[in-house]
Amino acid sequence: QNEEEKISSSSLRQRLLGTLLRPPRQDPTLPSRPYVIGLTGGTGSGKTAIAKLLGHLGAFLIDADKLGHAVYVPSGPAYEQVVAAFGAEILNEDGTINRKVLGAKVFGNQERLKSLTDIVWPEMARMVKEQIGEADAQGKAVCVLDAAVLLEAGWQDMVHEVWTAIIPEEEAVKRIMARDGLSEEAARSRLQSQMTNSQRVEQSQVVLCTLWEPDVTRKQV
Repeated sequence: QNEEEKISSSSLRQRLLGTLLRPPRQDPTLPSRPYVIGLTGGTGSGKTAIAKLLGHLGAFLIDADKLGHAVYVPSGPAYEQVVAAFGAEILNEDGTINRKVLGAKVFGNQERLKSLTDIVWPEMARMVKEQIGEADAQGKAVCVLDAAVLLEAGWQDMVHEVWTAIIPEEEAVKRIMARDGLSEEAARSRLQSQMTNSQRVEQSQVVLCTLWEPDVTRKQV
């Protein structure tokens, strides 16, 4: 009997995937067009695959990762400040910022990480707003902001709905090891430095899970 209950509760939860769990944000400062979906999720959650599906359905995609790279380039808006804050030892010979060296400086150090994100996130947010304007100019009805740091950076203020991709930790560990060639320990430590699934779900309108075949993910989307 217990088993039956378990099965039914998990299948009920499964039915909630891809459905609206709480009403969209009503914020008078948000433009009515385009309708902005903030898509987030931990490493290995399948967020990128979901973004692609939304793109195929006609949404305008904003890749926060790409903007993240753009703020660091020598002509980028955060370059001077980051070099001033972290020193010339983070630079490659050609003057570009070595993100691996910079990452190692801030990893596991909350204070340093905060001083970096305080420089970088506002610049990225500005670029995101420009892109949303661009989506509007192109007449797009829906815009998807694909951003791993959406909730940490407080960018839910820029979106009508937060969509979160979740995946069980064991599966995420396997995917990260396969994708990035990391050891199990390194993959786990990367996951543990991020928000948990439940912290994300609490702040989301829609939850998606890419644990099954691509078709199941497509149905949810």
